[in-house]
Amino acid sequence: MAFIRGKRGRKSPCSEDRSGREHRPDAREKAMNLLLYRPRSEYELRTRLSDAGYSPDETEDALDYVKGYGYVNDRRFAENYARSRQDSVSRRVISMELREKGVDSSLISDALEELDMPEEEVLERLLMKKAGQPHRMEEKELRRLYGFLARKGFSGGAIRRAVCCYEEEAEAAT
Repeated sequence: MAFIRGKRGRKSPCSEDRSGREHRPDAREKAMNLLLYRPRSEYELRTRLSDAGYSPDETEDALDYVKGYGYVNDRRFAENYARSRQDSVSRRVISMELREKGVDSSLISDALEELDMPEEEVLERLLMKKAGQPHRMEEKELRRLYGFLARKGFSGGAIRRAVCCYEEEAEAAT
């Protein structure tokens, strides 16, 4: 098996035909292989095909082909992605990640509206996971906890409220 380099210098596999010449998969085949690896947005797929050196016409043909079979659907992609990430990060982070994947803003807002877990509950779960049973936290532990939750995309105010409730539970338990 030989390799060819795409625009970004990455190697991609090519098979050799019987004469020993390299055969590059057509754009449709490449698109299907990319979708076998993981679901992708239309923008991601277009970018990957373009980076692999396919012409704009080949890329559009491949996109039409996979969309025709329903393999690429940005609405479904956004809903599934948001659902899979809802218990580990804030809605703001989900929105940002979907924008980076080229999903339309209206589809992102629709996907976020479909989520069934309130963000406060997600924050509470992450707080309990990181801090354990309610207890009075020391300054160093509190800073680490704030940093952890902030990196998950939660606002300072929401974190403060959650930590206050957590510490009130600790005081009530003692």
